[in-house]
Amino acid sequence: MIDPVAIRYYADRPVEFVTDIIGAKPEPEQADILRSVAVNQMTSVRSGHGVGKSAVESWLIIWFLCTRPFPKIPCTAPTKHQLYDILWAEVSKWVRNNPALEREITWTQEKVYLKGYPEEWFAVPRTATKPDALQGFHADHVLYIIDEASGVDDKIFMPVLGSLSTDGAKLLMCGNPTQLTGFFYDSHHKNRAVYKTFHIDGRTSSRVSQEFIKTIVEMYGEDSDVFRVRVSGDFPKAMPDSFIPMEWCERQSEAERPPAAEPKRVDIGVDVARFGDDSSVIAPVLDKATQEPPDIYHHNDTMEIAGYAIACIKKYARLETVSEIHVKIDCDGLGVGVYDRLQEQREQIASEINEARQAEYEGEETPLQFTLEVYECHFGGEGGMITANDPIEYANSTGVMWGTVREALRKKTLALHYDDKQITQLSNRKYTINSAGKIELEKKEAMKKRGLPSPDIADALALALYDPVRSDWTIDY
Repeated sequence: MIDPVAIRYYADRPVEFVTDIIGAKPEPEQADILRSVAVNQMTSVRSGHGVGKSAVESWLIIWFLCTRPFPKIPCTAPTKHQLYDILWAEVSKWVRNNPALEREITWTQEKVYLKGYPEEWFAVPRTATKPDALQGFHADHVLYIIDEASGVDDKIFMPVLGSLSTDGAKLLMCGNPTQLTGFFYDSHHKNRAVYKTFHIDGRTSSRVSQEFIKTIVEMYGEDSDVFRVRVSGDFPKAMPDSFIPMEWCERQSEAERPPAAEPKRVDIGVDVARFGDDSSVIAPVLDKATQEPPDIYHHNDTMEIAGYAIACIKKYARLETVSEIHVKIDCDGLGVGVYDRLQEQREQIASEINEARQAEYEGEETPLQFTLEVYECHFGGEGGMITANDPIEYANSTGVMWGTVREALRKKTLALHYDDKQITQLSNRKYTINSAGKIELEKKEAMKKRGLPSPDIADALALALYDPVRSDWTIDY
């Protein structure tokens, strides 16, 4: 057990506790946060990504457990991933790697507690999905830790305010500043006077790699909300950004197309109209580098669209150098009928094309074998990253698909077919950073409220460039 005299010494000295007992060396900004929690009732920290917030929070959990009698430490975050996989795992790391702490503290998935006192002396994780997540914690010493606080609903904070009326209660909020309203936002604005606030800019943190900052600048620009939230630790601007800059669309629409060469692969995106004023679009892209003129139809008869798609497949299959065609169909609405029809015809179409190729060859020559793949795609499905090295995630598959287009335009690897309507659709869609720090594209309903049509041509292009991943039973998005 830690010596009682030492406990009294460290009770108001968390930096020394972290250094002497935990065995870590806080960065200057981390040390400032530690000291603030010791002397202030409420501390709020806004920062960019990767500055070491989770480490500070885990150190404070251990410090508070070891220096207060019968403390309770409720911890919350908007998602289980943030709470369990990051913060709770960070606590485990520091306890597990320290024999002295491991003798005194028990870590479990549901609770961290002083040995012998699981019901009276503990820290617990509570996902911020229910209003009562932080209710019922009564003790002389309570420390509330709110991680990614910008994404926590205001109603979660109500019981915290009641508990903070007692002298021994403390609150630490940390997070990327993703939202322009709410409890966390107010702590840095209208309620700032009652908090000790910190702003940590990733550009000045030794923990943030310059490569990460450079990548964000290259991908989104220093004036973007992605940079503000993920690097500089600033709240987003009042108006959302356009996801794809118009100048990129114009540049790649006017770009010199790659030298005429026979394509080896064709990707075809099929966006099927769901409403009367929408258009059905079939968009072919050659070798992921050259967009062909899309076919646009102002009706949504699924059998007709399926017929047009088959005609498009056969058109490009006539090019003898094309060995594979990948068709991606939006199946959120009427497109499922088009998908079913093409899937039904897929083997027959491929067989007919291979037979026709064989008939054109004589002797021992062997024609290039042709394969056809048809994919069921869904806008609004599961999100993620375009590549494993991306600095930011997308909230859903719409973002992943459009993000693929954005990256191709940014890197100048895609020559667009010149179409003013397509340029308008690509460059007029807004985005925000959601409460989880992920990019979330403006919904079509919101675009229509702004007087914009459904971005059917842009969606078809996004489908063409997208590479869905097949699982054993469906496609993951």
